[in-house]
Formats: sequence, structure tokens, C-alpha cells
Amino acid sequence: MRAITRRAWSRWQAAAGPWKGWNVCPLLCVPGADDIEAQRAESPHAAALAAELAPTLRHGGFLVLLDLEPNLGVQVAARLNGLRLANAVLLLPRWPYAEAILPVERLLYSLLSESRRLAPEQPLPNVAFVVDAERGRPVIRRSAMDRRADNRYRLSPADLPNLATLRAGGVRHVVKLSAA
Repeated sequence: MRAITRRAWSRWQAAAGPWKGWNVCPLLCVPGADDIEAQRAESPHAAALAAELAPTLRHGGFLVLLDLEPNLGVQVAARLNGLRLANAVLLLPRWPYAEAILPVERLLYSLLSESRRLAPEQPLPNVAFVVDAERGRPVIRRSAMDRRADNRYRLSPADLPNLATLRAGGVRHVVKLSAA
């Protein structure tokens, strides 16, 4: 499986275009991910959401922040990239543990399957950042017997480009889609 995840990571890096330095996705990069079995995960809303964004993005100059359930975010970003509307950037530091608070099996499936949809490397008129809306999921009454690894995390302002970098990259508008 290591060769498959490496190829997928290369495709996601290419899809990020000039924004590839912001890509973070240990699920495709660390050796421990090879032991994880991907589970089918398709979001029926991904195509509709990408189609809804497409007319706006044809004007260029947008950063689309996809703060959604990560499978949905990955699928929307891949579709926007496949339409050559936006570079797709993964900001998903969800660490891959076989048993974790934030599961990775479905996300791995989306990352691998959607990587085949991505356009070759090129600068596009917009950029879509995928962040994980589940990153801070509360764990209520966790027992001492719970052996799951805590792979939740927080994002800081340094995890995203600053305003000067965004403007230098042609971004003039921000659209945030949140899970709510």
C-alpha cells in the first residue's frame, strides 16, 4: 500500500500548485498508515456543493475554506481541482492510528480515491483549503479503559497563509463553508 499512498500524496501535492507548502496530511506520508485499511466513504453532497461553488469561482481570486467533515471536504476540493477552478490544499494533520478518537479509515479512502480526479500541477485562479471540522470533537466521559489514541488537534494562525501571502497569490475574497 505504501506505493499507493505515495502516489496519492504526489497527486495532492501537484493539485496544490503554488500552495503545496501548506499541504499537511500525515495519513498519506507516515509509515504507520500502511497498516490502516481504507473504508469506502462517498459523500452524496460533494458534487452538488462543488457545482454550487463553480459559478462564483469562475471569477477567480477566491480562497475557499472547506471546514467540513473531512471526507466531504476532500471530495469537494478534488472536484473543484478537477474542474480546474481551484488548487486543492490539504490541512489535515489527523494522525493515523488504527484505534483513535478521530477515525482515519474513511478519510484514507477519500484521499486515495479522489487523488485520481486531480488535475496535473498548475496554478489555478482560486485555492481550496480542506480543514477537518471534527478536529476538536469533544470526548465525553472517557474511561480509563479507553485505549484509543487522542489524535485531535488545534489549528493556529500559522497553519494558514497570512494576508500578505494570500494577496500575493491572487486571493481577494474568502468563502468559508462550515459543518453546522
